[in-house]
Amino acid sequence: MAQQFDYPKTETELRKIQDGLYQHSKEVYDAGGRPAFKGLLEIMSAEATIITAVHNIKSNRGSETPGVDSKTMRKDYLQKPFSWVIKDIQSAFKHFEPQKIRRKYIDKPGKTEKRPLGIPTIRDRIMQECMRIVLEPIFEAQFFAHSYGFRPMRDTAMALERAEQIVHHTGYHWIVEGDISKCFDHIDHATLLKRLYHMGVRDRRVLQIIKAMLKAGIMDECEVNEEGTPQGGLISPLLANVYLDIMDEWISTQWEAKRTTYAYSRQDSKLYALRKTALIPGYLVRYADDFVIVTDTRAHAESWKNRLQAFLQSKMKLTLSQEKTLITNVYKKYIKFLGYEFKMVRGKARWGYIPRMIPDRERLKRKVDEIAADIKKIPKNYSREQMIGEINRINSKIRGLIQYNQCCTWVSVAMDKHSRQLLLTAKRRLRQYNGKWIPANEVQNLPRVHQQYRQRIPAIKYRDIYIGFTALNFCKWECVQVKNQAETPYTESGRQINFKRTKKKRINARLDEMYTERSAEIISHREWGQLNNFEFIMNRVYALNRDKLKCRICGGWLIDSTPWAHRINPYLPLDKVNRVNNLVSLHKKCFDAVNNSNQDISQFDVKAQKKILGLREKLVPSHTRNK
Repeated sequence: MAQQFDYPKTETELRKIQDGLYQHSKEVYDAGGRPAFKGLLEIMSAEATIITAVHNIKSNRGSETPGVDSKTMRKDYLQKPFSWVIKDIQSAFKHFEPQKIRRKYIDKPGKTEKRPLGIPTIRDRIMQECMRIVLEPIFEAQFFAHSYGFRPMRDTAMALERAEQIVHHTGYHWIVEGDISKCFDHIDHATLLKRLYHMGVRDRRVLQIIKAMLKAGIMDECEVNEEGTPQGGLISPLLANVYLDIMDEWISTQWEAKRTTYAYSRQDSKLYALRKTALIPGYLVRYADDFVIVTDTRAHAESWKNRLQAFLQSKMKLTLSQEKTLITNVYKKYIKFLGYEFKMVRGKARWGYIPRMIPDRERLKRKVDEIAADIKKIPKNYSREQMIGEINRINSKIRGLIQYNQCCTWVSVAMDKHSRQLLLTAKRRLRQYNGKWIPANEVQNLPRVHQQYRQRIPAIKYRDIYIGFTALNFCKWECVQVKNQAETPYTESGRQINFKRTKKKRINARLDEMYTERSAEIISHREWGQLNNFEFIMNRVYALNRDKLKCRICGGWLIDSTPWAHRINPYLPLDKVNRVNNLVSLHKKCFDAVNNSNQDISQFDVKAQKKILGLREKLVPSHTRNK
């Protein structure tokens, strides 16, 4: 029987539904079955889901990249009336007709060929995000434990660590380095739709919308897209994982998830027993379309490669790249995986070898050269203040490169080879500012990093302090924990595990229920009512979260009465006036005191009076304040 959920009225209810979708899927899947859900379209098209989707998209840099209709998120949605946006997306769900996809080609790092990106319209992107929000928890409960790409609370470092752990603990050292030729361009639509149905999407309306999205034409190329998922669509990574889960299931059920007559209570006991059989061992680690299969002998590695090639062609209409799909003995040679290199070297361990992981040397050299080129391109006519801005921008790139690679045991060795090049390039660029070599612990920027080092770095003086370019060799290996499979955004315990690992708390749900339609209606008739667009209605609730349900004037709780959102500076441009940093949450009496300059405020305490007067001053146009 298909499971159904009520449509959410608030983001809090939406999150509970996501948790419920995940829990039901996991219970059924763990019992050996597959879930079945209907009524998904109502959840996807609910007001709370649409607001969440818009908020998720607007924070992305690509939200202002238009599709074929030239519309952008801010101008054509955030600045429109709230009810118009909701009705527009809901009507799109009821009568879906996808617009064509705009094709854009971007460079592939280190390659002459370009990667094709498909850019849907903003309207279609919002719909896709609404669908992803609802579908992701259903699939997350069923995905293979060791697929890591485009999944929440997972990353490339975890995938690398899993591969290293398999080799280290099993002694298996033959690896199939898998590469599927143009995977995303050749996904078969019929097979994907069957897989979606198999994994629980029994709402045929949703399947029809996905089918239409997949077949959306590409501008100047084709009217109907017969295969593949557009790289650039918000739902495409999730759909790709659903498709590749067919491969995950086929590989894993032959070894790791092999069904046995005896029910083992421990996975390691089961695998130990399997090693005594004639079965061919194979451990899969996948990140999107990059994967490795770890096995014990070259013959078995060849067997995996040949059998997988046949399976992909017959069942999934995909092919392995014969040139890029390699078989490697990691006792003798490095494998390349996700921008890292991995090999086993002689050492004191159970099998006589220990892991060595380094950043992909070609990729690292390319990234360093790009940063050096960025430093050289800084304009010669920049002021000292502008130069400091550029130093901070370059430093963020250097730290990003370090953070991506610090899971490698030899990260310090690899970075040290290139650090001097960047420092000398930076020092030459600082000549016009009388740049000097200053000990890192004496500069004032990046204090958490620089206070640990005395190495000299190029810096310039600004007033009484020094601001410097950071060094690429300011890095240390950080051991990555093996992925805890209980860590997920869709259970309370999973969120707690994530917090302990990252120290990052989940953003509180919007308190939609705190604001009534009546309060927005009343404010709409006031002086600044014309500014009450979708962005205002959305962001006033996020401002309430930030203010922790307290009035910014009197400090009182905003629990028993409807909060009132006030714009600090109503004269800002339309694209800035309704941002969270320009909104404050107030009691109605405090809101009236701010907006009525003639009102007596003697009943407020001195601190509150100062705040009221400060906000009143912002309500006076800047050109009249000094008269």
